Amino acid sequence: MYRILIVDDEPDMLYSMQKILSRRKDLNLVLEPDAHEAKNTVKDKKFDLIITDLKMPGASGFDILETAKSKYPDALVIIISGYGTIEASVDAMRAGAFDFIEKPFTSKKLLRCIDRALKNVADSPEHDGKHENDDGLEGIIFKSKLFAEALNIAKKVAPGNMNVLITGESGTGKELIARAIHRLSKRNLNPFVPVNCGALPEHLFASELFGHERGAFTGAVKTKPGLLEFANHGTFFFDEIGDMSPTLQVKMLRMLEDHKIRHVGGQQEIEIDVRVIAATNRNLEKMVQEDQFREDLYYRLNTILIDIPPLRNRKEDILPLANHFLKQLCEKNGRDRSYFSQDAQQLLMEYSWPGNARELQNIISRGFYLSSGDVIDAKDLPMPRASGSVTITGDMLQLEYKQAKESVLERFEIEYLTFHLRNNKGNISRTAEACGLDRRSIHRLVNKYNIIYRK
Repeated sequence: MYRILIVDDEPDMLYSMQKILSRRKDLNLVLEPDAHEAKNTVKDKKFDLIITDLKMPGASGFDILETAKSKYPDALVIIISGYGTIEASVDAMRAGAFDFIEKPFTSKKLLRCIDRALKNVADSPEHDGKHENDDGLEGIIFKSKLFAEALNIAKKVAPGNMNVLITGESGTGKELIARAIHRLSKRNLNPFVPVNCGALPEHLFASELFGHERGAFTGAVKTKPGLLEFANHGTFFFDEIGDMSPTLQVKMLRMLEDHKIRHVGGQQEIEIDVRVIAATNRNLEKMVQEDQFREDLYYRLNTILIDIPPLRNRKEDILPLANHFLKQLCEKNGRDRSYFSQDAQQLLMEYSWPGNARELQNIISRGFYLSSGDVIDAKDLPMPRASGSVTITGDMLQLEYKQAKESVLERFEIEYLTFHLRNNKGNISRTAEACGLDRRSIHRLVNKYNIIYRK
């Protein structure tokens, strides 16, 4: 069995290649629409062959080729592109690509190229059909008991087909858990398709999700399958499900009940088989009580609940994660090794991490580039000491009681409000809901302290 990774940000292209290659029973296909995620995957896992598009958001085909070759010098990579030029082809071959295929191409041409590549694999003495790091947990770094408990639930439910709801603050790793469930499931040879429910206007999101017929709306020049069709027999990940509009909630409920969808502007029902994993940083139960989210959909999604605790509640994970992010930066930038000073480690442990692991990764990246040597010191890490916990300083003790009290209250209000605005991505309504205040009070505090809260 040959393991092949196919990377392309166009769902239609991935669907077509899957259809062509699924006829062969000796191929284990891993499909990845996210180029950045693919780049991380090839660092930790060896594939017999990688087929990647050239131009994609997040990372290019050359980035994936370079990453694969740096870890596995004998990696075989085929680059495909709709921007085929002699220069691009030459550059790809010089960089170590096995071949360069210009779009459009026939299925015969693709299969001939793959056959030539896999012949090299079969002739290699190292090929024994086994692959390392196949436990499905790549990229998940943890030490805490709390995160281990959440991960254990994920591992237990992965082999089944029940829907899963993952809750937790932004940046806690909800998509990492969703991807792990997919990799550990029986659907792992089929696509994992993630979508952010708040990323597009409702009419565009419906078209992306369900597909559309030619002429369904202005600009619909041809019939296009939706992402749900592309995910058939695989896993569909709805991120920020709490942002889904009421109209789409109805359509999604129908899809979960009937296992059928209909193109926008179409009449024919299309049967699909997808496992749904949804994630949110919002309180869906409270939204149901306030008629902001359908109760029947909530219970359909919440077959299994996995709650990811925030990073401030699992301090044991901070330094392992920080060292992991630092190691990635060293590998990317050709630096042998970097270290955190004791003062930097203390600062990392003191901070409350309102943005969780995502914020930690960002801070480590900035500290890496700001540091002047191999040691990253506290002064290189751009965040305040002991944020999230208001402390009494010596300066405050010199003030009169009323002034000291006002100073403490001001620090509390700023840190409290900043935390909730970050956690709710600058949404005033959600922030007011989380704080138990009305919108007017939130606006008053934002204006009072001149807090910039939009992304």
